Amino acid sequence: MILVVGGTGRLGRALVPMLVSAGHQVRVMARGGSQPFPDRADDGVELLRGDLASEADCREAVAGCTAAVFAASGFGIKDSDPQTVDRDGAIRLVRAAASAGVGHVVMMSMHGAAPDGPIEFLRCKAAAEESVRTSGMAWTVVRLGILLEQRLEIMAAPLESKGKVLVLGSGSAPATYTSVRDAAALVVRALSDPALRNRVIEWGSLTATANELAEALLTRAGHGSLQRIPPLAVRLLSVAARPFSPFLARVAKAAIWEDSGGLAFDPVPSRAEFPDIPVAGLQQVLEAAVKPGPR
Repeated sequence: MILVVGGTGRLGRALVPMLVSAGHQVRVMARGGSQPFPDRADDGVELLRGDLASEADCREAVAGCTAAVFAASGFGIKDSDPQTVDRDGAIRLVRAAASAGVGHVVMMSMHGAAPDGPIEFLRCKAAAEESVRTSGMAWTVVRLGILLEQRLEIMAAPLESKGKVLVLGSGSAPATYTSVRDAAALVVRALSDPALRNRVIEWGSLTATANELAEALLTRAGHGSLQRIPPLAVRLLSVAARPFSPFLARVAKAAIWEDSGGLAFDPVPSRAEFPDIPVAGLQQVLEAAVKPGPR
């Protein structure tokens, strides 16, 4: 049995069917807060509604599992935060897994994770990485770039109603993006390939600027224009939003870091090591994400 924590999230929804297709028994743990939690699963997946803040729920989730994938995140959820989910929840789950005799944990992380990272999310991810490295279990840390599908969805959100594609900051700094399908394929591989045990691997699909993504979205849609939030306004938002919306404040701080170029890395060395894992290109993802408008 493989546990997928955060199995109803964007990455989890891509990963779970791949694991089932590969012949694995799968258990999904999720709160059901940010994404609907199914009443039942027709594919044989075991569903467990649980909270990472609960030690009892974590123990129940890992019981009988041979491996676990931590794919939950509190960064993009308005009623949660990275400290609660990405740090404390991850550590709680890892400890429960070690106590239950789970053999292997795959920890989803992000490029730039470090104890002194420039944003709280990266510092929380670093703490989660350290917990799994020192757990006594076999482990794999997968550091992703920005999730490509999520970024395209956020940028294109005002397209239908306002005819705008949203860019925070200058949009001129390169950043590395990871398709959820690519990330899911790597996780499936990590669960069976000894070459991915006890190591940190960075996995990206493509490197582009936000302006280039915006242009591709507009071209695909066939209409609309760019709506830019200037860098100064983003900086002001990162401070002014703290009292009433920590969510907006951390999104703005992340945008500032992205504008510095800190989110770019070279995915080629990892790709060269595992050339059989397919790469989802920008146009392929766009075709699934954005419907073309009338020409």
